[in-house]
Amino acid sequence: MKRLAAIVFAALLLAACGGSSRLSKSQYEQHLQDDGKAVSNTIKTLTGAQTSIDLAAIVKKVDSASAAVKQAADDLDSVKPPADAEADNAALVTGLRAIESGLAKLKKALATNPIQAAAIGRDLQQAPAVKAAEKAAQDLKKKGYKVGVLGD
Repeated sequence: MKRLAAIVFAALLLAACGGSSRLSKSQYEQHLQDDGKAVSNTIKTLTGAQTSIDLAAIVKKVDSASAAVKQAADDLDSVKPPADAEADNAALVTGLRAIESGLAKLKKALATNPIQAAAIGRDLQQAPAVKAAEKAAQDLKKKGYKVGVLGD
């Protein structure tokens, strides 16, 4: 019985850790492309909302964008990419986390000082972590990875 419990416990640990094997190049590319599409779609609806005067609708779109960015960051953070993509993947995750943080600041600014919201958006585009993520995406492309919209 103890042996069975140990085997079940070991299996649960492996499942929780995602195992130790790296993703293949094509599996990793699929994560990049899927995560990029989800982020891109919500960001597009957010930028389209900027012409709206309905602040509540804009805040909802910021929430949706933030959730999509968080999900993409969590997904990329949970995978074990090919060895030559490890550092780039870490930079992408850090950049996505910076965007998520920026969206939280944007939401707060929309509630307290909407004029400041525009400055937050500009600052976010110039954030070092976001710039590093853009560079990482370009590096992955140079290595032959099909990055999708994350590399655009």
